[in-house]
Amino acid sequence: MNPLPGPILLFALPLLAAGITYFVRRWAILAASIAAATAGALAFLCLRLPLDQSAIVLGQEVAFGRPVVVMGQTLQLESAGQLWLAFIFGLAVVFYLFAWRVSQGWSFFPFSLAIMALYVLVILLHVFSLQVLVYAISVTLAVFIIQGGQLSSVRGAQRYLVVSLLAVPLLLAAAWLMDPARSTPQDAETIRRVLLPAALGFGLLLGAFPFGTWMPALAAATPPIVTAFVFTAGQAMALFLTLVFLQDNVQILSDGVASAVIQIGGLVMAVAGGVMAAVQRDFGRLFGYAAMSDMGILLLALVTASSQSVTLVLLHLVSRGLIITLMAAALSILRHRATTDRFDGLGGVARRLPIATMGLVIGGLALAGFPLTAGFPTRWAVYRAMSGEEMLWAFLLLASSAGIVIGLLRALNAMLGAEPRDDVARQPILASLMVLALAILVIILGIYPQLFLESASRAAQVFALF
Repeated sequence: MNPLPGPILLFALPLLAAGITYFVRRWAILAASIAAATAGALAFLCLRLPLDQSAIVLGQEVAFGRPVVVMGQTLQLESAGQLWLAFIFGLAVVFYLFAWRVSQGWSFFPFSLAIMALYVLVILLHVFSLQVLVYAISVTLAVFIIQGGQLSSVRGAQRYLVVSLLAVPLLLAAAWLMDPARSTPQDAETIRRVLLPAALGFGLLLGAFPFGTWMPALAAATPPIVTAFVFTAGQAMALFLTLVFLQDNVQILSDGVASAVIQIGGLVMAVAGGVMAAVQRDFGRLFGYAAMSDMGILLLALVTASSQSVTLVLLHLVSRGLIITLMAAALSILRHRATTDRFDGLGGVARRLPIATMGLVIGGLALAGFPLTAGFPTRWAVYRAMSGEEMLWAFLLLASSAGIVIGLLRALNAMLGAEPRDDVARQPILASLMVLALAILVIILGIYPQLFLESASRAAQVFALF
């Protein structure tokens, strides 16, 4: 009997689960169980199954790393993609379990599973232009979970869709222009001609300032777990495309202009997000700007740590995923119980929702890079690298962290108001326990950042950029 092709299994299983959860979407516990079981099983398979040989899964032989040709295109899973998918599917398990207790809209379960099937296809394909087009389709589908059947505000979904789709022709143009450059890698003029569409395209895709205004708009009006899905899984796939492009065209980074563009873009993004976070009046926009600032730190990590850059980026990606999930889960409880996240409507809420308040504070401090949180190790490495180049830049980054903390203190001051709100129901037990567990993980990862070092190093070896 021929073994079952692993790439087909990875793509078909979430699609099948998406169809099933669509028909049972009215029963949250059933839809959440199917979605979480599917994501958990795929995360386990990605972590455990070898790529160089077949393995037996439930009595069926599966060839996980065997290439499959479909319509003339080769689909094959490689080690970096294997770990990337394990990360995305693992986060999805947490999203689905939490969405069972605090609803994120009827469309979340089926459409997020379909989107993850497209993420699988992006990783299995090895033609950059096709990867970009499939990712664009996933962005279009994401609008359905962002809106979730609510038409009160379409600003976040509209901005996200427009910005992401504007990146597609720019990235296709960069890939097309880079073809003749491969034969003449020392042609600086050709490389710099490619740099403009590539920088604009990836800037749009990663939400670089000023293109990142969709992030606070999205966080302000979208269910928080859906926001976390876009900020973690969606932006992780955008980063994957960035690394693939740089790996295929490594000569771009040999030109100092490209590294300078990434560095300046990351610095502006980090500082702008931190400054704007300090003056927000609701948790949603504070969350969005803090996440934008954190994304700037990730871009800086890509070009400030030399041979260890990709490892540092991947470690930050993991910690960012946990932090954003923590803050989104706590924000979900807050909106569900208090019906608002505006500071002027949260007086005394901290006494009714202490665990949600703690989750928001720890998550916000972690996004600011506060010591003993998961956001600190990467920020510290970036601060040290930046101070060695230009001390002013390090002070600007510290100011961006201070801006996020100021925004949190303003929010906490409102939540600790003298008069508790009696109309706010007590915190939900299971959802609060999930927030507590995530908060503990964020602190543990801040104390022991080496927990994911081996996996990040294995994935980084594939992307030999420096």
